[in-house]
Amino acid sequence: MAKIGRADLEKQIIDIGMFRSFISAADDASDWLSQVGESSRIFGEMLDDGRILSLVDQRKNRVRWLDMAPKDGEHAGLNEACRAALDYNTIQKICNQLLNAIPNGIAVSEVVWEVRDGLYVPSGFIPVPRSQLSFPLFGADRRVPVHAPTGKRLDAPRKFLVHRNDRGTGNPWGSPALRSAYWPWKFKKLGFKFWIMAAERIGVPSILAVFEARNDTEVKKQANVLVDILAKIRSGASAAIGNVKDVKYLDAAGALKDFDVVVNTCNTEIAYAITGQSLSTNQAEYGTKAQGELHERSFDAVTFGDAQDIQAAVQPLFDWFAEINFPGVPPLRFEIDAGEKASWKVLTEALDRGIPVSRRAFYDLHKIPEPEDDADSFVKPEGMPSIAAAGGDFADRDRFFFRTRRAAP
Repeated sequence: MAKIGRADLEKQIIDIGMFRSFISAADDASDWLSQVGESSRIFGEMLDDGRILSLVDQRKNRVRWLDMAPKDGEHAGLNEACRAALDYNTIQKICNQLLNAIPNGIAVSEVVWEVRDGLYVPSGFIPVPRSQLSFPLFGADRRVPVHAPTGKRLDAPRKFLVHRNDRGTGNPWGSPALRSAYWPWKFKKLGFKFWIMAAERIGVPSILAVFEARNDTEVKKQANVLVDILAKIRSGASAAIGNVKDVKYLDAAGALKDFDVVVNTCNTEIAYAITGQSLSTNQAEYGTKAQGELHERSFDAVTFGDAQDIQAAVQPLFDWFAEINFPGVPPLRFEIDAGEKASWKVLTEALDRGIPVSRRAFYDLHKIPEPEDDADSFVKPEGMPSIAAAGGDFADRDRFFFRTRRAAP
C-alpha cells in the first residue's frame, strides 16, 4: 500500500471565501422551475416558509436524536482513537451538514484533516452549497460532483463526503423533498397574496343604500346625491339619509371565511411531501388515536430510511481514519440504531413474568439515571402500593411515595 502523503491530506480543496463570490451555477432544478417561471433560488425561498422549515428540521432532528456510534472492533488502539477523534459532537456536526440532502437532494462536505497527538483527525467540515455543484454530461463517472466556480472534480481521496436523498432514482442530484412541496407552497403563497389584497380593499366596509325611483333619470339623480352623502361618512360618524329604504354594509366575510381552509389544506399537503404523513405534524381536529399511531409509524419509516442513508454516507469517514492512522486494520463500523424500541409496558410486563432483561439496555433505552451504588439507589419497599394500583392519583400531597399513613413526629 502506498504511503499517504501529508500534503494530500492537509490540502484544502474548497475555499469558502472564493466560492461565495460566484454566481450560483445552474442545476437540475432549472428545467422544471423554468417551466413555471421560477429560478433555482426558489429552494431558499421555500425554506423561508416557517411551516416548511419546521418540517425539514423535524425530519433532520429525528435522525440526529437516534443513538449513533461506531461499534468497537478487535484493535483496542483503533477503538480508543476513534472514540477520541470521532466523538459525539464531531459526528453530530457532519450529520447536520449531510442531512441537508433531505430538502436539497444532495449534500457535499469537505473533510479538513489536522495532526493531533500523532494522528490525523478531522478538525472540521466545509459544506459545499448545492448551487455551487454541477455534474459532467459525459465521462466515465457522471455522478462525481464538480465545483462549478473552479471546475474542480470533487474526487480527491479521503476529502469529500457525498450524501444523496436518492430513494433509488439514480439521479446524481438526488430527490429534493422541497420539489414535492413546491406546488402546495406556491398555492399557499398566492393565497396569502389574495388575502392581503382583499384586506386592503375592505379595510373600511363599503356602504350600500337601497332606495326606490320611478324612472332611470330619477335613479341616476338620486344615486349621485346618495353617493356624495355616503362618501362623507367616516368611522364612528352618523347621518340621516332621506328617501332610503335600507343601508347595508359590504365586507369580505364571505370571500375570506375559507382562507383558513386553503392554508390548512396546503400545510397538510406540504407535510405529506416532506414527512410522509400529516397527523404527527399538523393540528388534527378529528384524527383518532389509531390514525395518529398509523401516521407516527409512517413518519418513523421515513426517519429510518434517512438514518440508513446517513449511516452509509458517514461510514467512509471511519474507513479513512483507519486507513490513514492504522494501515491494514479493519475500520470500525458506524451504526445508527433506528430499530423499533420496546415500550415501557412491554418491558415491565417482561419483568413481571420473570423474563430476563438487560439492566444496561433498560437504563439506556428509557434514559433512566442509573444509580452509582446501592446508597444512591431507591427501590420501592415491599408491600408499598404501586402507581398502577393507586390509579396514578397524585392528589394526596401528604403521601411520600404512596405511604399509607403519616410518620409519627
